[in-house]
Amino acid sequence: MKLKMRTAGMIGIIMGIFIIVLFLFIRPFIINDAKLMDEESLMIDQKRVENYIGAEAEDLQQLNRDWAYWDDTYQFVQDRNEAYIDSNLMLETFSNIDINFMIFADINGDIVYSDGYDLSDASRLDLVSDFPPVSEVLARTTGQKGTAILKNGKYGHFLISIEPVMTSEREGPEVGYLIVGKLLNLSFFESMKNRLAVNIKPAESEKENEAEITEVSEKLLSTQFSVSDDLSFEIQKERKYYTEKLESINNLFLTLSLATLLLVFLVYYLLDLFVLSRISYLSVQMKDINFDEHLTLNIKKSRKAKDEITDLENSIQEMLKSLEKAHAKVSNLAFYDQLTSLPNRFNLYKEFEKRIETNGSSFAVLFFDLDGFKQVNDLHGHSSGDELLKLIGERMAGVTEKTGSRLFRIGGDEFILLSSSIERKELSREVEKLMEALRTEFILTKATVAISSSVGISFFPQDAKTLDDLLQYADSAMYEAKNNGKNGYVFYEDLSNKNYYKNILNLKYDLIHAAAKKQLYLEYQPIMDHTGNQMFGVEALVRWNHPEQGKLAPLQFIPLAEETGVINDIGEWVLRKAIKDIGEWNNTHGESLRVAVNVSKSQLKKKEVLLRLIDEALLENNFPAHLLQVEITESDTVTEHQEIAVLTRELKARNICVAMDDFGVGTSSLFHLIKMDVDVVKIDRSFLQKVPASKKDTILLTGLYRTFKELDIQVVTEGIETEEQRNFLKAEKTHLQGFYFSQPVLLEQLEKIQKMWQAAV
Repeated sequence: MKLKMRTAGMIGIIMGIFIIVLFLFIRPFIINDAKLMDEESLMIDQKRVENYIGAEAEDLQQLNRDWAYWDDTYQFVQDRNEAYIDSNLMLETFSNIDINFMIFADINGDIVYSDGYDLSDASRLDLVSDFPPVSEVLARTTGQKGTAILKNGKYGHFLISIEPVMTSEREGPEVGYLIVGKLLNLSFFESMKNRLAVNIKPAESEKENEAEITEVSEKLLSTQFSVSDDLSFEIQKERKYYTEKLESINNLFLTLSLATLLLVFLVYYLLDLFVLSRISYLSVQMKDINFDEHLTLNIKKSRKAKDEITDLENSIQEMLKSLEKAHAKVSNLAFYDQLTSLPNRFNLYKEFEKRIETNGSSFAVLFFDLDGFKQVNDLHGHSSGDELLKLIGERMAGVTEKTGSRLFRIGGDEFILLSSSIERKELSREVEKLMEALRTEFILTKATVAISSSVGISFFPQDAKTLDDLLQYADSAMYEAKNNGKNGYVFYEDLSNKNYYKNILNLKYDLIHAAAKKQLYLEYQPIMDHTGNQMFGVEALVRWNHPEQGKLAPLQFIPLAEETGVINDIGEWVLRKAIKDIGEWNNTHGESLRVAVNVSKSQLKKKEVLLRLIDEALLENNFPAHLLQVEITESDTVTEHQEIAVLTRELKARNICVAMDDFGVGTSSLFHLIKMDVDVVKIDRSFLQKVPASKKDTILLTGLYRTFKELDIQVVTEGIETEEQRNFLKAEKTHLQGFYFSQPVLLEQLEKIQKMWQAAV
């Protein structure tokens, strides 16, 4: 009994302390929360009032535009014809459109005509004598979307909108201004009060600072705020939440006190017998569960009774079973590639650490990269590529099961093999078996394909002691295998030019961050009209100013960008930057230069993303769509030309010019060219090298010009380097581009190039 009484006393003391703490400390927080809710409700009412005034201003502005941009109003301001007044400016008009007055002024701000009514009693208003000058009204509405609240000594405050008077097509010149407005009188406030269900009235004094909330009484809050320089409102609101919470808290504490006395005598005995001991036992078992161990999750029941605790035990048991399944799924997602079911990069790191911790013995890291996989993707689509990767994983896993090595897929077409073999002959035999398995044809749903692999090999710990370094070195050796003709393998320790491959890997890493670090920049090569004396447009060309290696040509980093997948980010940066630059240049110089931007094959495959990017860039810079030329390289149209044709139609529907770049280098036919329906063809420089010296080349080029002219396709001839070539092309009416006119230059040098060729006329 003593222990039970002590338990009861302890429970009573704890409950008593709980109630006291709740009353002394929690109560103020709850009350304060109620105060904040009341203040928030009041601020919401204030916002509703501000939105109401704003909506009235927007409606007034729209109404004003309907009248100001009207041919009849445009004529009236010029000739003051009475027919306009008789037909439009009557009491019924003001009543129907719910405004009080209109003031017509000429372009000098002199009032041509004004009329208005107090709609509550149909009396005419005399605003002209006390109305501020039009110039002051314009100054008051600057930056406020053409609306303002003004104060009139005779009629009080009124809301006005001012708009220039133009024709119905919104064409100029502007001949004057139209001011429309409504009185902010008692009728306006009553209407707003009824619509918003808000207790609002004009404040007795103007409020210069931000809105402040004051307590009028224990049950009433008030706030004053301004909607213009000389008009303030006051809103009063009952403290609904405060009074309700205060009453609820007082009732709650009374109820808790009474309930505590009744419950304490029952809880102290039953708590331990039926709950605490069993839950404690359950808790001990739960603490022993370790998700890192591959054990079956299970608990033992504390007793044979069937009650809520038993249900809890059963529920926990079911939950543990579900967790066990979920844990298995999550582990699979975390540690295994979902396409091939092979261990992934994260699993590779874990296996590497495990091997080092268990024995620390030597092993080999083999880096497999598939030769020809990109062509399968391009020719047969990503679904075929995924199907091929799955078959490759199955075939390689079948070989490695017999050797005891472990295979991983770390992304794309890259596979890693951890092999315990460190003797080169034995390892070479293992690699050759895998390469032979990969050379056997793969039968896909859409086609039968053949690939090979290039393999790089590094050793732990001879070559490196960290996995990142081992992967990097194996990657370098794999590059050497590709350079040796692919379908082979190279040991990192055999590389004689390790620094070269390290440089490539470093460039790949640096390129990922180049745009963010502002190392990329654009140069622009002029595209001249057929005379060669006037710039028609420019082509945007990306450059990389590497912090250590200096200026890098596109051929040095664009292939790396495509390999790492950062080409899409670079393409987005180039498009946005080019549109922004040429948009600003055109605005500054009063020109309409077209800017040509080349999009990569990777961007073409993501049509919706590319279109959304173009729409955003044009909108952000207010750039005319017809001055943007999207260039698609001819070789990129060989595969998936149907999808590219769809993209071309989407671009042309936006009035964007579409060009085929490097025509004549790839393998596309005129049939595909017609099907794609491009606007411009850029003839590759290879066509012009022997023109006009070579008769055959000249005939071929002339025939192309004639064909494109009949197809109504514009032509840009690239690679013009001599005066003779320029003179030959004058008769063909083709746009011209080449070093003869200018190498690619920075944006600020374009004006100099333009003036130089204009002066040469």
